[in-house]
Amino acid sequence: MRARRLTAAMLAALLLGAAGLCVWLLLWRPAADARRLAEHVQPVEAEVAAGIDTLSVTWFGVTAVLIRHGDDALMIDPFFTRPPGYWPLVQNASIAPDEARIAQWLARAGIDRLHAVLVSHSHYDHAMDAGVVARRTGAVLAGSPSTLQIGRGAGLAAAQLRDASDGAALSLGPFFVRFIESRHAGATGGAPTGEIDAPLRPPARYLDYRQGGTYSILVEHRLGSVLHHGSAGYVAGALDAVRADTVLLGAALVGDAEAYVRAVVDPLEAREVVLTHWDDFTRPLDEPLRPMPIAVNLKPLLDALARRPALRVRTPVLAQPFAVVPARKPPSTPTTAPADRSGSR
Repeated sequence: MRARRLTAAMLAALLLGAAGLCVWLLLWRPAADARRLAEHVQPVEAEVAAGIDTLSVTWFGVTAVLIRHGDDALMIDPFFTRPPGYWPLVQNASIAPDEARIAQWLARAGIDRLHAVLVSHSHYDHAMDAGVVARRTGAVLAGSPSTLQIGRGAGLAAAQLRDASDGAALSLGPFFVRFIESRHAGATGGAPTGEIDAPLRPPARYLDYRQGGTYSILVEHRLGSVLHHGSAGYVAGALDAVRADTVLLGAALVGDAEAYVRAVVDPLEAREVVLTHWDDFTRPLDEPLRPMPIAVNLKPLLDALARRPALRVRTPVLAQPFAVVPARKPPSTPTTAPADRSGSR
């Protein structure tokens, strides 16, 4: 009888501990991360509003960004649809780009033409809307062969598709772009892995958006340079010869935060880090953004960045542009001469 009571007490303690862990992961830690993010909000519109000739970046949640100089612009990883809730994801339900919502946010951002849509990897939260955005803006869609299958499924012509997986530099209007091989974050290596091997026509299931390879994307312009690092994995040494003024740094599924910063941020000699991929992308953009539970833990990453006091850390504000301020005199030509100029329009 005593053994049964002990077993019941142990089971109750385990259940209570598990419940406490769930509350911490789902409520307390996101709340703490929200406070940490608030400490790094910058007055993002000041430089742009002043009419200074700048290269600007505007963030639209997850790793979706607009990089603009005047009428010239690129988008990386556009994702406006944001299918709601976790249960459909767990069920591997069918999803599709929301064309009305995409049109709404493109209009809000003042986007009607783009030189290119660039995709870091082909998971749905990075790539699902990319083909539609390229179609609506007349843009080149550049990324892995899997990304191009998403473009074909969206009805893009062959002339709008650019395989950038070989690392060749692309000339896109005034921008020079290079895809640099990287790795997806997380112990699973970024499931679903593998390639999308046929045109992906929506609706399709969440897991149909297979990774298809992961890349850092370097964007250079005469007014500054940006490295977009959408997922918190990395290839050791891949960025050692790369320089950038601003790093758009993915914050989800970070393992060893110090090693991550040492491999991705330190070699670039950047002026600032802008934190991305921390928001709960099962919520629409017109609701207040909040940190993703479970997959995001910002304290170790912010602690690692704080050990570099010369580095400014910025929390972007949704849909508000900020200026890229060069850490050094911008080159008159890109650091890597483009091998392919056929992307210009």
